[in-house]
Amino acid sequence: MVMNISTVAGQSEDDEISSSTTPQPDGVQLFSDYPDKTMEALGTFQLLTENQYIDRLKNEYSAAGEVMTCDCVEHLVAGVNVACGPDSDCINRLTNVECVDDQCSCGLQCQNQRFQKNQFADVSIFLTEHKGYGMRADSDIPAHTFIVEYKGEVIDSQEYKLRKEQYANEGIKHFYFMMIREDEIIDATKRASLGRFCNHSCDPNAYIEKWVVNKRYRMGIFAKRGIRKGEEITFDYNVDRYGSEPQKCYCGAKNCVGYLGGKTQTEILALLPHAAREALGIKSSDEKKWIKTEKKLGIQISEENVADKVNDFVLSLDLTPLKAADLPKVSTCLLLPDNDNIVIERILERFDPNNEDYYELLRRFNRLHGLQALTSSIRTIFGSASDVKDLQDREMDALIKIVTIFDAWPELSSKNTINSCNLEGLLNEITQRAGRFEVKETVDKILLKWKDLPIIYRIPKRSDFENTTSFTMRLDDRRSRNSRPSTPLSAISLKSAEGAKPWGDIDVSALPERRKLDDVPLPDGWEWTTDPKSGEKYFYNRGKNITQWTKPEWDIISESASGNEGTPLAPAASGNAEDERKRKRERERERERERAKRLRTLEKERQVEQEAAAKLEEQRLEKLSKIISQASGQISVKVERGSHKGSGGANGSNHHHHHNHHPHRDEESADQNETGKHSKVEKQWMVLFASVVPNMLKDYESRIGRDNLKNCAREITHVLAQKELKRHVGQSTPSKLSSERKKKIQTFVTSYMDKFVAKYAIKRGDHDGSVA
Repeated sequence: MVMNISTVAGQSEDDEISSSTTPQPDGVQLFSDYPDKTMEALGTFQLLTENQYIDRLKNEYSAAGEVMTCDCVEHLVAGVNVACGPDSDCINRLTNVECVDDQCSCGLQCQNQRFQKNQFADVSIFLTEHKGYGMRADSDIPAHTFIVEYKGEVIDSQEYKLRKEQYANEGIKHFYFMMIREDEIIDATKRASLGRFCNHSCDPNAYIEKWVVNKRYRMGIFAKRGIRKGEEITFDYNVDRYGSEPQKCYCGAKNCVGYLGGKTQTEILALLPHAAREALGIKSSDEKKWIKTEKKLGIQISEENVADKVNDFVLSLDLTPLKAADLPKVSTCLLLPDNDNIVIERILERFDPNNEDYYELLRRFNRLHGLQALTSSIRTIFGSASDVKDLQDREMDALIKIVTIFDAWPELSSKNTINSCNLEGLLNEITQRAGRFEVKETVDKILLKWKDLPIIYRIPKRSDFENTTSFTMRLDDRRSRNSRPSTPLSAISLKSAEGAKPWGDIDVSALPERRKLDDVPLPDGWEWTTDPKSGEKYFYNRGKNITQWTKPEWDIISESASGNEGTPLAPAASGNAEDERKRKRERERERERERAKRLRTLEKERQVEQEAAAKLEEQRLEKLSKIISQASGQISVKVERGSHKGSGGANGSNHHHHHNHHPHRDEESADQNETGKHSKVEKQWMVLFASVVPNMLKDYESRIGRDNLKNCAREITHVLAQKELKRHVGQSTPSKLSSERKKKIQTFVTSYMDKFVAKYAIKRGDHDGSVA
């Protein structure tokens, strides 16, 4: 495993430090009087504005297959978009996902872009007495505030091993590695952000949280509680060492165990990540209680065996029913990579179909990126096994649980997320790995429900170009590749007279770098960026939705009234120029009105298509319901017929053999004689029991054979239905079986099958003896 953080930064013997701190009545130490060493600390590494990915990871987006969007609406206050703020109901913010411009309905520059905008807290670097550099708050920081991003070079596990050895050879003692996921590690040793200076504490005031930003995971440091001005900012490193000696801890906390790493960490050992605890509905105190209980039983939990004991702890938990307030935490956890399978299984157990709010919970879960969360869980479970034989029973049960959740999933408006997650392919793979008819039947029903969902294509929104210079635009390399012509475009432009400036009195020095090239401003609306593949510059205009490789030129009037080429016209009179500007503005307004009209037309057409699709889906479901109802009636008739024919003995194989002599005659006569004998209520009971009994019998198939198993299922279903009819005369059939009733059915099935297996064994033994 990769450690989250290896060590803190070191210090030299000549480092200047203050001799004392300012003690506070509540025990919090303040370091406001310490000299500001930020500029000095910046000289020890290269400051990054964003993570740098090694070549192998540059085009990998491990967090999501698509940009996850919210459903907030743009809300401008004094020209600022305040949508998706800290007190909003933004589904992205609730699930640790940042909004991306031009992807969500919340508009540009919403309040849920803290990583992208580098909206860090007011902090500085100072020199501690024993721990080297540290980070402190220069203003009060409220709880859960985003403090700083932990940035660096993102490397894979192979590169990590090489660098660890390289740093050791270079004499570097202090590494700064933080794991994002199994094969993505941040190396902040030489290139990083100020986040590398956050020290460890056994009682920290901050915590690390993983966020999804534009389909990639990013690591942020957040305030665990209110942090006072001058207070050092710390978090728990949760060290996982590589055979090095334990290091002395200088955090000074009351609960400090004295060392980083080693067996002394047992008392503060975290069995589960914070996100997993929240999704399971437990607290860190539950972990501590369990560790103490194990200790009383003579079992010592340490870093050496904690990985083996996590499953025991998770399985011992008595989980509470899922509530609406838990859903954001559940989604956040399941979206994370590399969850333990046992954690996924226990989280899924909290989705109880017998909960009266079950369908409402699923509706809300769907809104909170539930489809992506469950897809991530499927991939995690599949990733732990190379083939079906490697999947444990509990893991297969978890996959089947996901299938049952999707079976009750609320109606979707489009197929976009299903396609981007390859969810249909994953469900088919579950069917193949499970090898059970009932799973295939359920998956087929789900896929049929999703089959004709429309694909909704987002209509690009027109950007406000008066504000685009305030932020950096990012175009993905796919667009740049698709837009590149097979042969370079030739620029068709006419040069102005020598010394003339077609951009007029624009202050070039005040323009952002991407709005000018070689100290010459680009025409209105144009900017440039670099193709990540080739390193070449290309140009884009968001208003015109144009991307090109050739530099755009200013439009210059280059022909005189006499038709002479190359001779620039003299400037027009001021009155004519003003008239021309008015006409230009009017033409622009007319184009804008036409564009808005087209958008409204497209929106109406899309709405009509969606309504038609919804109506078609409703008709299909109604037809499917009739087919299921008819099939249920036929099943109940055949079950009754099978029970009469099987009444001559416990072993149904002889009767099955008898059926084969006259299959058509038997079925026709049975259908004629038995149809109409069962009441509607009896059919409902039989269908209800038929949904659970076969699954309870599956373990007996290897002992009595498939044909006998089917006969037993029919007989048990018939007997149970008859009992319920007598017990509940005149009462309606419940829509589903309660947990208590299922337990009683299981008891009856076990008793029935024990007797049947005993008789079957005796009869089989007699038969074998006669043959011998």
